[in-house]
Amino acid sequence: MAIFCTIYYILSYIYTIPQILKLIKTKSSNDYSLGMITLQLIALISWSLYIFTSIQSIVVYIGTIIDLLLLLFVDFLILKYYKFKGADSNE
Repeated sequence: MAIFCTIYYILSYIYTIPQILKLIKTKSSNDYSLGMITLQLIALISWSLYIFTSIQSIVVYIGTIIDLLLLLFVDFLILKYYKFKGADSNE
């Protein structure tokens, strides 16, 4: 079963890389849903809490940490490049 876990983590990392590259290249994140990003983060934090309060293989611990770090980095970039539209905005 560890092979399926490994496949999941590898594919999860692969689909995160284009998001990171797009955010860095365009320096724009207004096409991302902040609600979706928030739900993703809550889900991954919940998953991480479950994983670290139970006995798992080292692959799961390492994979979860990397997954969490990648999502936090994507969230950081999204918030960094997000243009909040205020009342005094000229857009």
